[in-house]
Amino acid sequence: MLGATSLAALDCVVALMWGAEDLVASLGGSSSREDSGPYRGVALHVRSSVLLAAGAYSKAVIDAVHLDIAYLEGLGAEARDVAALGFTATACIHPSQVAIVRESYAPAVEQIASARALLAAAESQPGVFSFEGRMVDGPILRHGECVLARALKGRHRKAVGANRRPGAA
Repeated sequence: MLGATSLAALDCVVALMWGAEDLVASLGGSSSREDSGPYRGVALHVRSSVLLAAGAYSKAVIDAVHLDIAYLEGLGAEARDVAALGFTATACIHPSQVAIVRESYAPAVEQIASARALLAAAESQPGVFSFEGRMVDGPILRHGECVLARALKGRHRKAVGANRRPGAA
């Protein structure tokens, strides 16, 4: 983790991945998660640090495996959360996890429609504007573009328009 930014800066690196259990084992610990399921603080810190390092150099970033193979609901919730943060993928350790991870990274049809409406509204608005009761500026427009980019990579290619670039009108 301490070298994540230096690794991300290398031209030969295309992605970063972190390992929760590897991290905790290297620290002499016994579990990356609390008994109730969420990651412990140090794991969240490293996950965030790796995400920031990858983002700083426009590299892909892969979330750690979900050890509870049978708990697909928890895997899905976690994958949706990290996808919303900007992770590129979640590593799978069992074939039963692949479909739920793919589904979790693909934006819902409603998210796609909302992103398209937002970006269409921006075409006639100079600078910061209000859309559906929310302030919209550059970062919010980028959120919409990211939703469409994820949709192009996933199962909603037809809903977005497979020949359109993300954010294009």
